[in-house]
Amino acid sequence: MNKLALVLALLVPLGACSSRTPKVASQPQGMELSSTVSHLADSLFQTKLAGDTRMKPIAVASFVNLSNLDSSNWLGQQLAEDFIHELHRRGELVLDYKLTGSIKVTPEGDFVFSRDWMELAKRVPLSRVLTGTMAPNSSGIVINARIVNLKTHMVEATAQGFVPRSQLNGGLDSGRAVTITKGMLVRGDYPEGRYGNSVQLTH
Repeated sequence: MNKLALVLALLVPLGACSSRTPKVASQPQGMELSSTVSHLADSLFQTKLAGDTRMKPIAVASFVNLSNLDSSNWLGQQLAEDFIHELHRRGELVLDYKLTGSIKVTPEGDFVFSRDWMELAKRVPLSRVLTGTMAPNSSGIVINARIVNLKTHMVEATAQGFVPRSQLNGGLDSGRAVTITKGMLVRGDYPEGRYGNSVQLTH
């Protein structure tokens, strides 16, 4: 009986240690890019300047090509979408300036977002913006992200990451082309002069 009690006494602490060991959740297939953005967001908050900015509205803009700051693609848009989620779950006050303020009901679906400046609010009260650049190399895409104060243009936080080519299914040029014309993100080709204004970000 004493030997049995001794064995149990030795096994209980081992079981407790194993139960306290954090389990690493496996990343669902197809969500690897979201994991990369999560790590980038961690780095942003580690380098963030001191001070509580959680009540200062922030917007997330598409990431742009380093070689041409007036162009983006599906990856730049997806990075922005993922960062909206990451900022929100960290307690930031995220403002989505692509919201029209109404629901457009069509046979293809019901829509509340737009990239047409004529359907958006002309002025959006913002303090900060998160954006970044994408630079391709032989192995994938180097990502540089930053949070910038719109009033002072001071960089409040930075992060660097990498997206391997294995995560770029379909290539960078898949989907409709996205360019910036007169300050507006434009999908595909539009009649010249249609986009003559932009959404003004105020602070």
